[in-house]
Amino acid sequence: MLADLICVGNELLTGLIENSNSGFLSRRLWSAGIIVRESCVIADDRYAIGTALTAAMEESDLIILTGGLGPTDDDLTREAVADILGLSLALNQQWLDKLEHFFFEHGVIMPVNNRKQAFVIEGSILLENQRGTAPGLLVEKDSKLIVLLPGPPHELQMMFDETVLPILVRRNQGKLTKVKTLKCFGIGESILEEKIKEIKNWDLPAISYVARGFEVDLQIKGSGDPAAVNDSIERAENRLKAVLGSYIFGSDDDTLASLVAEMFINRKMTLALVESCSGGLLSDLITDIPGSSKFYRGGLIAYSREAKISLLNIKRELLEREGEVSETTARLMAEGARTLFNADVGIGITGIAGPESDSSQNPVGLVYIAISLSDGCDCRKLNLKGGRRTIKERSVQTTLNMLRIKLTSGQEELNGNSKAD
Repeated sequence: MLADLICVGNELLTGLIENSNSGFLSRRLWSAGIIVRESCVIADDRYAIGTALTAAMEESDLIILTGGLGPTDDDLTREAVADILGLSLALNQQWLDKLEHFFFEHGVIMPVNNRKQAFVIEGSILLENQRGTAPGLLVEKDSKLIVLLPGPPHELQMMFDETVLPILVRRNQGKLTKVKTLKCFGIGESILEEKIKEIKNWDLPAISYVARGFEVDLQIKGSGDPAAVNDSIERAENRLKAVLGSYIFGSDDDTLASLVAEMFINRKMTLALVESCSGGLLSDLITDIPGSSKFYRGGLIAYSREAKISLLNIKRELLEREGEVSETTARLMAEGARTLFNADVGIGITGIAGPESDSSQNPVGLVYIAISLSDGCDCRKLNLKGGRRTIKERSVQTTLNMLRIKLTSGQEELNGNSKAD
């Protein structure tokens, strides 16, 4: 099955809102064995939407439109789709009642223009929206399946996963196009490709490389008979793991943060942080994970020298002698985090994110990351390249990977990876 994605919205074209829906839907469709042929962004224009839909229906079996289902005059997706399909719009009394109840519960009278959201395309299936006022719609015409989804990601994602995806999986049974993603950290894309090319007698699925910062995704692709596809992808995965070892940290939707969180929870261990140059970014990633309160005790952003002195009791003389960006300071920050929050593991991150160096003339991108446990403290020195945000993100990525290795393989492997980058 081929699919086209049509994302509707002037705000997407002007860059006011990032188009995250396209990536989400592409990943979900691939997981169901559906190939995305094309993805485009269209203005809130009835003619433009209709033109894009007509072109997509000539090439693909499934067309998903996102956005343009709101109550205002520039929300025109359902009208444009109805025009192209030659179908009428009709009031859905059940959804209108739900809308009126929604506004009543919030203590306001429903605006007249919200009534527009209760009009659905003739013969379509209404898709429940548990997080908003715009229902989705699913309509079949001339063997083509057209799906209309609301634009806000938190509404779209729930509706697609709970309602649309099961329908698509049932329709696509017996045919499989599958992508398995292996996620790697700490090895460059070119070196990774060289290692894989050294594998002899590779008669397995093709591999694509997607570099993202310090991470590289390996996408293993297969299509055809489901049993054969699953078998070949599994064999490819096993051979890659045998060659790449701990460079592979997870697969598909795994992230370094989610895997580290799972490790802490499974081991019933606790974590605390003191961040400086990363500015709370690591704490933000960890607390984004449901259940992080089971292991995360808390963190500090000790950004200034005075904060390090007053909150962590680091001696002023030591900071002046060793420097705020130093191995000694990182170790004291990590030990201070563990002690202050009574945690099993403490993390300290200090560095220079730029764009200028500090008074000690240390280079931009110099970062020290320390991990403190009851039996000792390890520290890693990094020399990172890139802008301010890149340095912060890569510092946090490296910290999570250090934790992963520490919790997986222990002291020996962590020390083996502790050389300066």
